[in-house]
Order: sequence, then C-alpha cells, then structure tokens
Amino acid sequence: MVLTSIIAILIVIGGILTWNFVPQRRRAKRFKNRPELDFDQIYKDFFAHKGLQRELVYELWNEIAQSLDVPLGKIRPSDRFDQELAAPKGWEYDDNLVEVQWAAERRLKRVGVQVDLSQIKTISDYVELFCRLQGQAK
Repeated sequence: MVLTSIIAILIVIGGILTWNFVPQRRRAKRFKNRPELDFDQIYKDFFAHKGLQRELVYELWNEIAQSLDVPLGKIRPSDRFDQELAAPKGWEYDDNLVEVQWAAERRLKRVGVQVDLSQIKTISDYVELFCRLQGQAK
C-alpha cells in the first residue's frame, strides 16, 4: 500500500516536471546555434537609431525572455511569436507565451489604451508599441 502510494507520487511528480520543462527546452533548442548578444549590442544594433528609451526596451526585452524561458541574448527583434517563439508541437495548449500576452494586457490597462494584440507579430512590434504607448502616457 505504501509502495503503491510512493510510486503514484513519483509518477505525478515526473509528469509535472515533464509538463513544465519539455516545452521550455524545445523552444530554447531553436536558439541553440544562434550567437548570444549582450543587451547593449542588441539595443545599439536594433533600437538606438529609433530613439526608444533604453531602460524601457530592456524591461520589455527581459519580460519576453523571462516569460518564454529563452536567454535574453538569443532572441532578436525579428523573432515572430507564431514561429520562432511559438510553443513546440504537442504543447500548444500549455504554453507560457500566454504570459507575454498577460504582460501586454497589464501594460495596456496601465496606459488606458485598447490595442488589438493580434497585430503584434514580432518582438520588435511588441517593443516599439509599448515604447510608443508609454512615451504617450508620460
């Protein structure tokens, strides 16, 4: 009886660990061979010429990287939420991409603006939208 309970608990724990880590590892694997850039380089190469506030770009960039469990230096502005950042096949219904959506919704609520989030296709779209909106809110 005790052995059966222990086995059941181990199976549940194994299932939880699998459910939580397999999608993250598969998504991160997509970026394995991509050179890692530090944020200063990312900002200089992709956003400085647009006049976007560096601290806000970093906050948004980090928000995406942490939500998706992808190293900050591996993602690029052209990465698409429905392609490079999408959930791995078989894990579409339990994806932490929804955390990015929730963060976006919280930001929109703070600035009091309604935006069709389906129009945000890339990380660059996300960063530029919220930099523009937060600039208007000040």
